[in-house]
Amino acid sequence: MTTTPAPDSATGRRRLPGAFRALRASEALSSAGSQLTLVAMPVLAAADLGASPSRIALLSGAQFVPVLVVTPFAGRLADLRDRAPLLYASHFARAVVLALVVLLAALSRLDYAVLFAAAVLLGAFTALFDTALLAYVPDTVEEEELTRANGQLAAVNAVSQTAGPAVGGLVVTGLGPVAAMAVDSVSYLLGGAAVRARRRPARHRATRETASIRAGFTAVAASDPLRRLVASGSLFNLAEQVALSVLFIAVVQEADHSVAFLGFGFSAAGIGSVAGARATARYGGGDGARSWVWALLVTQAALLAALWSVGRGPWGAAGFMASMVVYGAAMAYYNVHSLTIRQKVSPEGVLGRVNAVYRTFAFGTIPIGAGLAALLLLFTSAPVAATLVAGLSVVATWILARGTYTTERRNPS
Repeated sequence: MTTTPAPDSATGRRRLPGAFRALRASEALSSAGSQLTLVAMPVLAAADLGASPSRIALLSGAQFVPVLVVTPFAGRLADLRDRAPLLYASHFARAVVLALVVLLAALSRLDYAVLFAAAVLLGAFTALFDTALLAYVPDTVEEEELTRANGQLAAVNAVSQTAGPAVGGLVVTGLGPVAAMAVDSVSYLLGGAAVRARRRPARHRATRETASIRAGFTAVAASDPLRRLVASGSLFNLAEQVALSVLFIAVVQEADHSVAFLGFGFSAAGIGSVAGARATARYGGGDGARSWVWALLVTQAALLAALWSVGRGPWGAAGFMASMVVYGAAMAYYNVHSLTIRQKVSPEGVLGRVNAVYRTFAFGTIPIGAGLAALLLLFTSAPVAATLVAGLSVVATWILARGTYTTERRNPS
């Protein structure tokens, strides 16, 4: 006998199923906890292990290196197996890694090499979790609820990323980096237990004969909407990285603002992302096919407006903060709708690998964008460099996005 979830008192709509609510609680716990380690790990390396600035920089990047390596294999696993066990196994694995770091630190046996290895392992298990998570959401809700569910998860992450660094700093200052990482370990245990308690089996799984990593690339290449989504998303990430790379130069060096001013700008973007994700979760904001296109264009325009507002007096400072709020809100809106479209149009049994392909290309353009920014700054100013790349990205996005208006799923014959 099945039961219909009770209406949500805040919206009057039917509550999302228990499996999704457990997933949302798990994400809230682990996302909040991971912000503690994000602050604690470099502090531990510097204060307790005496690591040099270059080693601290390597440590900070170590968690992101496995993304490009692990993600394709994680996508295959997410299609071949039930996603829920992958999620709580990733949680429990990260809890064990952090617990080992805490134990070694307590015994005065921790060194930089072990801490670096722990960072790599955390990055690998996070890549597995993130890929499986994107494929698991459609197992927990009906298709018409995907935008709402994705919006709620985005709101949870936005809150953690906005408040997390400040809270993490306070916790690390008050308890110390080792205790903060112990708290994060417990958050992963609780998050894994939440998913395990209300897990749902996969609605569609690949067979071993059809579960090749190449099948994800084939599915994207064969689908016009997916092909255009991957291309436009990758181009946007490249342009965004150029803009973000030159933002520090424009704010601190060319306009002579303080680093705190830049920090407030990113806090404003975080507030905007919380608002954008919550609004998308509550109101949906369109069919998801056309909506994300406009959000992507608004995101780029807002980021450029922020750059061109720098150094123009009090009104320019106000414009900078307002533009960053709009940037954050539109970015959250775009991410939710882009993900929803991928979930709707991906062939059955291939969603994990399609998301892996998208993430591989999207993350792969980030270092290219940073390098392009460095090259352009040799010849022009920061705002002009960002405008040139963003202008090309806007034109390319407009052309590429025209084929993504369909939400029809086409399964391979």
